[in-house]
Amino acid sequence: MSPVYTSGAFLQQCFSVHPLCLSLKKHVPPDHLILSCSSCHSSHRLTVHTLVTHLPGQDQPMGHEGQPAFDHLKACIEAHRTALAMSAIDVVRDAADIRCAECRRVYRADVAKFETHQR
Repeated sequence: MSPVYTSGAFLQQCFSVHPLCLSLKKHVPPDHLILSCSSCHSSHRLTVHTLVTHLPGQDQPMGHEGQPAFDHLKACIEAHRTALAMSAIDVVRDAADIRCAECRRVYRADVAKFETHQR
């Protein structure tokens, strides 16, 4: 069985060393995001407390209530998965940003729990 680390430091290290190798693989309802790194072969699972999304230039983000942000993310994953990439990670604030290069939407996740699974 592979070790599981429950610290955001592993994801932050992965993002800082090889950000282009980190990709969003899937959303597991109701509140998990699975990221994979093709360089270090780690899988990162984020338990999301809240998710908001907005388009650049929009003043009001769309919030977690009623799942509209997760609905937009699911549509992005289905339509253009390869355009989704981690754009920021902040383990002090327990936050992660994912950006879609295709539709330019930004997703900000307030993370309740970070987990890293190494293969």
